[in-house]
Amino acid sequence: MYRCNLVLVLCVVGVVRASDTKAKASADFRIIDSIHSEYPCTEQGGLCTLAIDCPTGHLLEEKGLCPAQRSKGVECCYGLSVKETRCEKRGGICMPGKEPCNKDMRFTEATDCPDEHTCCIVVR
Repeated sequence: MYRCNLVLVLCVVGVVRASDTKAKASADFRIIDSIHSEYPCTEQGGLCTLAIDCPTGHLLEEKGLCPAQRSKGVECCYGLSVKETRCEKRGGICMPGKEPCNKDMRFTEATDCPDEHTCCIVVR
């Protein structure tokens, strides 16, 4: 008599839809846009942002410079949120073409420029 063991392997594949990614970005932008500047932070040359979204090494050591929002995890940062990917919010404009400005002035992570456009940081 033969003995046979059957092993069943299930594989689950997850697919991230573009609409899910856009919804997440939209939620992130709502949070970013709800944060306002506070004088103690701007006096130090920083911006109030979620501490967990401040670029590494850019969070001010002094805590509490955004006192009205501290309970929400907002602290003073020498930089924009790492989740801020909108061209205009980074000081740029979407220009037609792939190389409309010097490569050092391009914000390649911009998510809001139309196809065949590039985000160029404006310097005055």
